[in-house]
Amino acid sequence: MKKRMKESKKMCGKRWCAALLTLLLSSSLTACGMSEKSESAAADMMAEEAVEFDVAEEESAAGALSEDGMSDTTSAGAAKEGGAEQTSEKIIYTYNYSVETKQYDALMDELQQRVTEYGGYVESAETNGNAQMNIRRYSNMVIRIPADRMHSFLDMVKEKSNVTYSSSSSENVTLNYVDLQSHIKALKVEQETLMDILEKAEKLEDIITIQSQLTTVRYELESYESQLRVFDNRINYSTLYLDITEVERETNVATELSYMEEIKQGLSDTFYNIGHGLRTFSIWFIVNLPVLLLWALILFVIFMIVRKVANIRNKKRVVREAKKQTGIWSAQNDVKEKETGAADEEKK
Repeated sequence: MKKRMKESKKMCGKRWCAALLTLLLSSSLTACGMSEKSESAAADMMAEEAVEFDVAEEESAAGALSEDGMSDTTSAGAAKEGGAEQTSEKIIYTYNYSVETKQYDALMDELQQRVTEYGGYVESAETNGNAQMNIRRYSNMVIRIPADRMHSFLDMVKEKSNVTYSSSSSENVTLNYVDLQSHIKALKVEQETLMDILEKAEKLEDIITIQSQLTTVRYELESYESQLRVFDNRINYSTLYLDITEVERETNVATELSYMEEIKQGLSDTFYNIGHGLRTFSIWFIVNLPVLLLWALILFVIFMIVRKVANIRNKKRVVREAKKQTGIWSAQNDVKEKETGAADEEKK
């Protein structure tokens, strides 16, 4: 590895000398009054040399980093076989938990206290429900904990609540991480080279061209460094997606139950559901009793009006039938009654 690094340094020195010689050649040709075509050819040659130099630097840096990564991985494997736990792998860990609790407020306080104690932070949190209105509360949280302390934090969650669902995943980003490092190293070398060339440049056109290239290099460097910081944050701080539900009765999450235990659990759930249903209905009935009484009064009034109208019609029908039977009723009375009924209908 050291031998390759020395060869890389020699190559860089040769490329550096070539770039300086090209710059001096361009300056001398300008001083002697070369034509615009000659100056353009010299500038193009300088640009080509600079590009070749950048490519050589990037390849040598990537090779060195690759060798370092291989060396670190080999040493890490040897250390692991010897009992050590050090590793150069860059791994992002993510966890998903759904829990139940009877003591919602106490659990939330405990979580906040442990997050602070472990040096983590709550990235986001959303809470719904209202205990005073008998609406069960639940929360969705995204918690970031240092990777080396996440297992202790998860043990606390399991101890303080009833875990109904859990999952974990890991993402190995070692190759992407090393690739970003190699790009950053190559860009820094290119930036230093351009700064040195800029200090010795005398022609305004060359200065503008070099400054433009410097701006591009700095933008790419900042972008890669930003991506590297994001990776560092996700690697150093594991992520926990935690869903918390407030319950009155915790779910039995035992994986294996005997025949009698299943019957006992089923009967217990049935009686609990019946009792909870009656309780919920009684609360609803008492809360809505004023509204129910109002509707009952309205329906009673409507019923009495309909009944009274029906009684009046029945009385008229009985009187008419009685008159018909005694011979008092005549066809004229039928016509008059029909006209009176039609008039009443129009008024209505």
